[in-house]
Amino acid sequence: MFLALQARSCVALSTREMQVSSLKNCWDILKCDTKTFVTLVTSAFPSAKDMDMLMHELRNARFFDVFEYNGVEQQWGCFLCNHPDRARGFVDEDTPVIEGQLKEKKSKWKIFRKWRTRYFTLSGAHLSYRGAGTEQDKLEEKGGIDVHQIRSVKVNRGGSRHIPKAFEIFTDNKSFVLKAKDSSNAEEWIRCLSIVVAHSHAREEQSHGLLKTTTSIPRSFMYGYHSSDMRTAV
Repeated sequence: MFLALQARSCVALSTREMQVSSLKNCWDILKCDTKTFVTLVTSAFPSAKDMDMLMHELRNARFFDVFEYNGVEQQWGCFLCNHPDRARGFVDEDTPVIEGQLKEKKSKWKIFRKWRTRYFTLSGAHLSYRGAGTEQDKLEEKGGIDVHQIRSVKVNRGGSRHIPKAFEIFTDNKSFVLKAKDSSNAEEWIRCLSIVVAHSHAREEQSHGLLKTTTSIPRSFMYGYHSSDMRTAV
């Protein structure tokens, strides 16, 4: 309540003001904490512990996969709001959305898996990679995944500091572990992947819906029968 009062005031509040004094009396009567009212309202908010809990909750809810802070505008916004130049890549299947070096961990046997540096390019329809060695390696595509095959993207928070530098891409029968150069680059890749995959699944559902509409038998011929809705994309 004190924060609400302070937010509506253009100057710092004083304990001598009637509304603040009323809050102080309520706090003193409740005695729900060892802190005094003055200590409570002048201490850092939120506390480091509360901030860690909030960040943990936001990461679990995948908030940072879609939203980021715009330092110029000094406000939070969706990824496409902050980067309108990237919007074309999500619509045009051949335009790169994001590209750069990532390390891939891949092997038939887990104990022999090693990180290998590759140059990845994500477009609206395809995630491909090339070698990161010679110029010839950089020109030749080594492999890739069609975006519509991706089922989910999971952040790997391994390590003592739990900084998300690695993430895993899942298809129906495979998984790919990739690692970025730092946490901000990893979050950018995850955001782009999440949006591209969601856009691809939405297009797929829309095409299925159109096909279903054009090939269905008129309802009057089915004596009131109508098919169930298409499943929602995950």
